[in-house]
Amino acid sequence: MKNARPWSLALIPCLSLWLGAAPAWGAPAPALSEVRVFKVESARCVETIPERAQSTQMCTHRGPTQVSVMEVGLGNNPVGRFDGAELNGKRTPVCQVGSVSQACNGAGTLMGYIYVFDLNVEASGWFQYSNSSINGPQNTLKTLLNIR
Repeated sequence: MKNARPWSLALIPCLSLWLGAAPAWGAPAPALSEVRVFKVESARCVETIPERAQSTQMCTHRGPTQVSVMEVGLGNNPVGRFDGAELNGKRTPVCQVGSVSQACNGAGTLMGYIYVFDLNVEASGWFQYSNSSINGPQNTLKTLLNIR
């Protein structure tokens, strides 16, 4: 049997200190459970979109328009489209702080994102958003809204 080298034995306390200082892993990321459009805003009006709505109702949106999507849980492949054309969106993380959901500012637990997509509406069309959960069951959720 070979003798252990002194420098190799010195690694054991160093590794123990390093591993002891490692952060504890939290709960797994929440699976994607909901995606939905909650607001459409154009120069003509701002519409709050009720759950399960299939179309805007209050006004005819034209020109620069913002579509806001709420995502509960975490996904890894967000895609927004208007009439098939892929859109770029901006996302804001949302955290649960006690019983309140708010934009993350270093407190709370990440629970999802708000995405805002800028588009130019020239005629009625379909907005679609989809994303796939980052963990089991790795489902893909989708929402559609006809913007009139």
